[in-house]
Amino acid sequence: MPAVAALAALGGAAVAGSAASYLYSTGPGKRAIWAQLLDELGLRGDEHVLDVGCGRGAVLMLAARRVPPGRPIPMVAHRDRMWAGARCDHVRVPYDAQVRPPRCLCWSRRGKVMTMAEPQPRIDYANLPTPTEGILVTLFLTVRKIARSRDFYSRVLGGTVVLEENPCIVRLSNSWIIMNPGGPPTPDKPGISVVDYQPGDTTSIFLNLRVADIQACYEEWKAKGAEFVTPPIDRQAEIRCYMRDPDGYLIEVGQSTGLLHGQLAAKRPEDLPG
Repeated sequence: MPAVAALAALGGAAVAGSAASYLYSTGPGKRAIWAQLLDELGLRGDEHVLDVGCGRGAVLMLAARRVPPGRPIPMVAHRDRMWAGARCDHVRVPYDAQVRPPRCLCWSRRGKVMTMAEPQPRIDYANLPTPTEGILVTLFLTVRKIARSRDFYSRVLGGTVVLEENPCIVRLSNSWIIMNPGGPPTPDKPGISVVDYQPGDTTSIFLNLRVADIQACYEEWKAKGAEFVTPPIDRQAEIRCYMRDPDGYLIEVGQSTGLLHGQLAAKRPEDLPG
């Protein structure tokens, strides 16, 4: 009888241990593994994370804590269909057709994280600078970080993203800003390299934004993170100020005042003929 009792005790301990192991592996243990895999990705914090087969959204919630300025997107697969922004038990993220996740995550059967192939950038064909006749004026900027500059010209200045990259095109009011990183000479411009702008205390060309209410623009854009050189200054013919974009490009912001009544800026020696 003591042997039977001992065997029963061992059996009970085994069952209890198995149950404890099961509870850990299906709860805290599983979350610990997911957290470790996410940490190994080295996320910057601004990515758009796509969780394919998000289920109850546990992995997505862990990813969301690591990309606060970015965007977690749940996706549910069912037979031959996939829904982005699908309903999860704990997470609901609406799908935005204008957002292309630059880094997507999926989970293999072995529990490893793999990077999925990136989809083609979305193109807003209706807003492309493609005239049916005559010309359109656009401005090309060499930028160091496409995402940073795209955010500035769209979110801060209120432009519309037409193409996210290669090149990035942002429609800004009645014109377009085209942005790409620098590069070596190409067959259509042999011997000419496109290089990063080096900001300093001199400039030769700058974007000039004409506005209806310069004070309102100054306050709104400054609140969104724009860096101004000075507040708006009344120069009789106009009120103007300058700011810099993320790459240091100078941007003039001006509102015509005296000019509307024929008052011109005072002439300088540099302005005189000859």
